[in-house]
Amino acid sequence: MVNKKLIDALKQIARDLSTHKIKWVLVGSLSLALQGVRIDPKDIDILTDKEGALKLNKIWEKYKIKNVEFGETDRFRSYFGKFKIKDIKIEVMGDLEEKLEGKWFSLAKRLESPKFIDVNGVKVPVSSLEDQLWFYERSDRPKDIQRAQKIREAMKRKLSSKIESKN
Repeated sequence: MVNKKLIDALKQIARDLSTHKIKWVLVGSLSLALQGVRIDPKDIDILTDKEGALKLNKIWEKYKIKNVEFGETDRFRSYFGKFKIKDIKIEVMGDLEEKLEGKWFSLAKRLESPKFIDVNGVKVPVSSLEDQLWFYERSDRPKDIQRAQKIREAMKRKLSSKIESKN
């Protein structure tokens, strides 16, 4: 069961981004939990493009913790910012890229045809379990390795229930 505050913040985010025609997708722990992964989300992670991320500086001015601006680490680069809506931390990543074997790869594909789920009457675009599994499996962080295992378990449960419902 996902915390009501997270759902309330997510519904506001979905409305705001739809109103301002920002292309986005929910990623991270909340996306996983809403798709049946047994995980306890604490924040909301939004993947968008550069334009969408920068627009949020103005749209969510009153919620801003860290201005959206370009940043880079050894593994990631994006237009990154932090906000707080209804006491929930929101992280925004625009034009996110990941470095693999010395080359940068874009995660923009997730924005092209996201899966939509209904969250209390609000349509929310989510990154597929398959895309998120692929991402977490390549990490060496213990937290990400655990998430990959939880995703595999959720996918196995879904497959089992589909097989049972056919019989």
